[in-house]
Amino acid sequence: MKYKIGDKVKIKTWKEIEEEYGCENRDSENIYCKCACVFLKKMEINIEKLNCNRILTIKNNCGNFYEMREINWAWSDDMIKCLVKDKSDPVLTRFDILDIR
Repeated sequence: MKYKIGDKVKIKTWKEIEEEYGCENRDSENIYCKCACVFLKKMEINIEKLNCNRILTIKNNCGNFYEMREINWAWSDDMIKCLVKDKSDPVLTRFDILDIR
């Protein structure tokens, strides 16, 4: 596990997960990552509803996945893009604002 309780992390977008794991690891509503966790379309939709720019806070480390304060799902290391370094401003670059890479 890369992160610890209290860390703020940026979650990958659906597009990033899909590009990383490909169509062969995808069904209509889920993308199967390397670990046992599954990235659900519902997870991405709930993040957008919170309007939190895909920034979540780790509440608990449960072995091979994390629980987040904001959304109650199982999140794995391969779903997390990075640790948010500047907690006062979670948007790190203009690419993050536009959600392009």
